[in-house]
Amino acid sequence: MCRIITRYFPGLIVLFCISCIRNVAVPIRNVTPKLVVEGLITTDSMPYTVNLSYSGNFSNTYQFSDQPFIKDAMVTIKDDLGDSTECAWVTEGTYQSTDTHFIGTVGRSYTLIVKLADEKTYVSKQEKLNPVPSIDSLTVVYDSSFVFEIRPTQFIISANTQDQSGVENYYRWTASGYAPRRSTGRPCSLGSPALCYKNCQQLQIYNQLNILSDRYIDGKHIQQPAAFSPVYWFGKHFVEVKQFSISRTAYQFWEHYQEQTNRTGSILDPLPASLTGNVYNQADSNDIALGLFSASAVVSKRIVILPFFLQEYLLRTVAGAYIKEGDCNFAFPNTIKDDNDPPGWENVQVIEMK
Repeated sequence: MCRIITRYFPGLIVLFCISCIRNVAVPIRNVTPKLVVEGLITTDSMPYTVNLSYSGNFSNTYQFSDQPFIKDAMVTIKDDLGDSTECAWVTEGTYQSTDTHFIGTVGRSYTLIVKLADEKTYVSKQEKLNPVPSIDSLTVVYDSSFVFEIRPTQFIISANTQDQSGVENYYRWTASGYAPRRSTGRPCSLGSPALCYKNCQQLQIYNQLNILSDRYIDGKHIQQPAAFSPVYWFGKHFVEVKQFSISRTAYQFWEHYQEQTNRTGSILDPLPASLTGNVYNQADSNDIALGLFSASAVVSKRIVILPFFLQEYLLRTVAGAYIKEGDCNFAFPNTIKDDNDPPGWENVQVIEMK
């Protein structure tokens, strides 16, 4: 019987299918924008920055609004002795401290105050600026692995430090520097076959999140990978590593952030949650901003790496894809000419790789 219906009345099958379809109105998720705060005060004598914005509105999977930056807030950083500095707006939600004599001091506690144009005032919980041990040395290892068209081979730079026994310590490392780049060059002069400006130094910012707790290594020596300098071509590598003494609050925030970004999509992954920090509405403690304001001591160490062992055939194989056309300084962003070393690395340790 079913075969007869299918053979002689195929339209009935279509009609039955259509009759089973009904429109369902799926509710659209609308999230109220929240204040986003990112700020840090350290023992470095430099302007401190505070970034302010609102989280973007979300209507569906394909529609995100631009994240609106805040440019009309009153921003203040103060310590537990009553000293403070105003922070002035400079660009795109970024505010900088204005008092050059206001410098982070170990043992002091710091608070961020943000007064918005709608009269809402947000304050951070006090962040104590803890001491940080010095970086005893930096060690360098050549990593010969490479990922085609993603990254060439690289140097791994590790910070060596001694953890203080009996004290709860939390660390964070950042790094920056310059790595040599290569281009095909441009004619040195009109009609000349010679090519100039084929090499330059490109600024590298190693912004991978790098944190550590001494919970299981209290009082022990720490050797922590802190920077990765890609090998694009021959030349010196200039690397600066900074070591921070973050608070438990800051460590827990960044640990949570790390968990969120390392999700694999497994059904066993915990549900994502907002990265609420330590800044809250003074009139409503349940209104917590996203982001974090923290205080930290900081120490730094610089090195210059001389890779004498590199050979051109190896570089052509693993880094040839990164050679671009034209003048090196125009082919790559944030570069300086290869004629001179960047300022600040004149009298630092030189590590020769042979």
